[in-house]
Amino acid sequence: MLSKRMEELEEVSKELLKVLLSDWADNLLRRSLDKRSQMDDKLLASQATAAQLVRELGAAEETVAKTLLDQESELQRLLQRLQDLEEELVRAREAGASLQASNSALRRELEELREESRRLEEDTEREEDTVPSTTYVTQLYYKISRIDWDYEAKPAQIKGIHYGPDIAQPIDIDGSRHSRCFISDYLWSLVPTAW
Repeated sequence: MLSKRMEELEEVSKELLKVLLSDWADNLLRRSLDKRSQMDDKLLASQATAAQLVRELGAAEETVAKTLLDQESELQRLLQRLQDLEEELVRAREAGASLQASNSALRRELEELREESRRLEEDTEREEDTVPSTTYVTQLYYKISRIDWDYEAKPAQIKGIHYGPDIAQPIDIDGSRHSRCFISDYLWSLVPTAW
């Protein structure tokens, strides 16, 4: 039995060998090799494309990273500018509040000065109403003292005419030689005591 099987196996092997050696097997093998070659070419092309895509992706990542860094730098600059502007706004508000307080104080002071000016004007008007005019005072002094003063005399010279009860008497006193007390006493001695 074993020998029969061996014979059968040997026959199958021969047939197989014939098939393999036949033209059909050769065509099949060539087609397989062509397909393998095409697959290798496609694999190499795919690897080249993948390598190109990896390079492009790396370049794109680098560009995006650079753009991102630039934008982050710009964002930091803008944030710093915003902070500076906020600080400047706070300072401006403080200065504005200070100016407003100063303005309010100046307005109060202005109102006080206006009120003071108004009161002074009212006081001046009252004084003008109550204080006699210079002419009136001069006439009153003349009626009391009966002295007509010489206003063109030198500053140290006291000159005038005293119209006493009996006669007119000239006055000519050098103020630099006599004390004020003497001059005052002398002039009062000329005023009559009997009314």
